[in-house]
Amino acid sequence: MMMKPEQTSRFESIRKELEDVQRRFLCLLDEIPDRDWERRLAGEGWTVKQEMVHIVQVVNVIRRGIEQASTGHSRSAMGMVPAGLRSWVNGAIIVPMMARGATRQSIAEGYHQAHDALLALLKELPEEAWSRGMPYPSQFRTVEQLAHRPAEHFEEHVARLRNAAGIKPEGK
Repeated sequence: MMMKPEQTSRFESIRKELEDVQRRFLCLLDEIPDRDWERRLAGEGWTVKQEMVHIVQVVNVIRRGIEQASTGHSRSAMGMVPAGLRSWVNGAIIVPMMARGATRQSIAEGYHQAHDALLALLKELPEEAWSRGMPYPSQFRTVEQLAHRPAEHFEEHVARLRNAAGIKPEGK
């Protein structure tokens, strides 16, 4: 499918943003000292490793959400479960289970796979799909807004992760 100029511009802007987030995520993954890998984050109860797994998880969730929203489907079956309960199950059960056997390598590979799949999906979206949307997690977002969510989500976590691991803020 040939992209129109406005689609190319939008996709390239989002691609650059996602590439930058991937680079920053992988740098952070490399910077975290082994001694801090199992350190619990203040106020949340997750370890540094679990938080990194969660960041990868969200890139996958966003891709699936964009797949649904771009075809006019507003929610998955999980959408019927209250957001608070989904969040609790994810935080207390799913992320800890996903992180149990995770290594730096498996987390990096997972991010690469999720990132590549998201970019491939975005590249093939027809123009009309970008304005479709769905509630995520509890506010309506268009496909275009969902495409920016991995960067927003990483920003929500990066400072706390760097602080927990004793890593200087980026650019310092």
